Amino acid sequence: MNITLKQLRVFCALYELRSFTAAARATFITQSAVSKLCAELEAEVGQPLFERSTRSVTPCDGAADFYAYAQEILGTVRAAERSMQGLRSLERGRVGVATSPMMMVGLLGEVVADYHLAYPSVQLDLFELNTDETLESVRHGHADLGIVSTEPPQEALAMRKIYRDTMHVVCAENHPLVQRESVTWKDVAACDHIMLRNVYSVRRSLDKVAEKMNLQLRCRVEVGMLVSALRLVGLGLGVTVVPGYVCGLARQLGLRVLDIEGARNHGHELWLIQRHNARLSLAAAEFLDRMEAYLHKRQSREIDLKME
Repeated sequence: MNITLKQLRVFCALYELRSFTAAARATFITQSAVSKLCAELEAEVGQPLFERSTRSVTPCDGAADFYAYAQEILGTVRAAERSMQGLRSLERGRVGVATSPMMMVGLLGEVVADYHLAYPSVQLDLFELNTDETLESVRHGHADLGIVSTEPPQEALAMRKIYRDTMHVVCAENHPLVQRESVTWKDVAACDHIMLRNVYSVRRSLDKVAEKMNLQLRCRVEVGMLVSALRLVGLGLGVTVVPGYVCGLARQLGLRVLDIEGARNHGHELWLIQRHNARLSLAAAEFLDRMEAYLHKRQSREIDLKME
């Protein structure tokens, strides 16, 4: 088959958006060009990929499998393009980083700021996503690297542990936990909880702790963003358990952050993920070096504080 990258890009846009008009807008070509490229692709694969009507575009049987292969091909091309950008210097190029919204703010904010000040000509593409979306972003080459806090599947991804955080319980100033000299996991389990949905790795880490310690956590409200959970905690609806990189924001909101006895034995482990065999551009490699140095220093500082 003589399939072009342009055909694959148009096919993916049409598959995702289900509209010739939207696909044309997304790929910066005319609607008639989208229709022509799609027809040419269907002729190459020997079967229709979409059912067309005046109002909608519906993928045919087999289109989903073809989309997965197309994304794999385009992901490799994107990774190659990023690797070649700024290969000899840091005067240009772009770096894509994917992770959760709170991890981007609480853990990588300083790294991003320092990197931008050092290399203002390099474009930073920051993707604030849930865990599964982060994996897909890296797998498909939209991001050079990502950070998640649950061990990802190994298919198409290289991964290694990069940081280990500690979980804390956050509550309102007048919550009964504040009066305790120390707080155990059983004390935490006895409270009403505001929890993230399990598309986020914070929730998945908490579920692992609960399973390992045979705890039943009473989820009273489930939310999609940590800032929502913190707001509801402040209104007295319950407590929430967060990793250390969220504690600064919690304190800014006037909430109490309490240590949990033995929390370091059940750490919030963070994994660096990249595409297998993908060569980082000079710009992305420099960002990774700075990020690892920062996280190592932060980890050492936390250990020193615990030992005091």
